[in-house]
Amino acid sequence: MNNFFYKVNDVDYEVEVIYKRIKNVHYRFKDNKFVVSCNRWTTKHFIIKGLDKYATKLIKSSVKESPTSEDYFYLFGNKYDLSYPGKITISNYPEIIYHSLEELKKKLKPIFTKIITSRVRYYESIMNLPSYKAGVRDMKSRYGSNSRYTKHLSFAFILIHYSMPIIDSVVVHELAHILVYDHSKKFYDVVYKYCPDYDKYRKMLIKGIYHD
Repeated sequence: MNNFFYKVNDVDYEVEVIYKRIKNVHYRFKDNKFVVSCNRWTTKHFIIKGLDKYATKLIKSSVKESPTSEDYFYLFGNKYDLSYPGKITISNYPEIIYHSLEELKKKLKPIFTKIITSRVRYYESIMNLPSYKAGVRDMKSRYGSNSRYTKHLSFAFILIHYSMPIIDSVVVHELAHILVYDHSKKFYDVVYKYCPDYDKYRKMLIKGIYHD
């Protein structure tokens, strides 16, 4: 079967069909096209019936809302409307007054460093781990890193947009590497022990879902 096009709301989307030795048909929406995995006996008519059912939902679920813009800012899972000049209050911290989005981010960074350090200290205590330094920096390819040589944990600033349970799941992940450096079953046994809903929060993190 050759690739074909399927129309959704007057827009033609390419449908890429990938043959695999599987029983069921799997639908995805990736790179602005539908990707369908199925066996060689699956008919085009059957695929289209599935698209009729799932296409709109697949497109919608693939669209991530940006965590920030000039008009709003997700902070610990809560969406704040921005105005300039403006102010934001975080519990137990002085009021933040800002005149630009960049100034807001700059003022939030040291506060986030203190907050995430406190979460590291909390989980270190219940996981019975040695104390590591913790810091926040801009990272595009990962949410956290663990240097056992320097005993330093780094966390991506983008985490500030997510709710605390999601942030905590990343903290637990990085601390678990103190005990198990790879991503083996033994490693995830540690992660699930201290964060039973890790899989749920990981999916939210990847999909850009900032709160429950």
